[in-house]
Amino acid sequence: MAEINFEIKVQGDSDGYISFECPYCGSYFKLKADEFQTDNSVYSEMYCPYCGLNGEPNKFYTDEVIEQIQVIATNYMYEELNKSFGKMAKELNKSNFIKMTYKPLKKLNVKDLKTEDGVEKIFECKNCNNHVKVLYCSGISKVFCSYCGECIWQI
Repeated sequence: MAEINFEIKVQGDSDGYISFECPYCGSYFKLKADEFQTDNSVYSEMYCPYCGLNGEPNKFYTDEVIEQIQVIATNYMYEELNKSFGKMAKELNKSNFIKMTYKPLKKLNVKDLKTEDGVEKIFECKNCNNHVKVLYCSGISKVFCSYCGECIWQI
């Protein structure tokens, strides 16, 4: 079976950051789009800046991104089914013995994804020079780098 790739576009906030969600603690944070997706580096794991736990980067996608992936994949499947059944109906309808009709499946609407501006604070990792944008509040005691896991701030 052939490998199929889809492109998901997420517009960053005014500083060029896109949102992620920790699968462990549920906290939202933002990463600079041009640092997260580069031609040079591929990250095999990501760290939550709040709890410090790590996992594969795709585990940190927000619900909106996951929904977008599902809609795009569903639309691809609908397109392939419409092609197949269209061909089948055309071939069968050439015969005098069998007639086939089908109603093409309608594609789902693909929404534009945009990261909204917030009141997060930008932290820079001295170890890898990458940035993370987190909601800085009185309850936070540490901030971890999402790329290398180093503690980049603590009280």
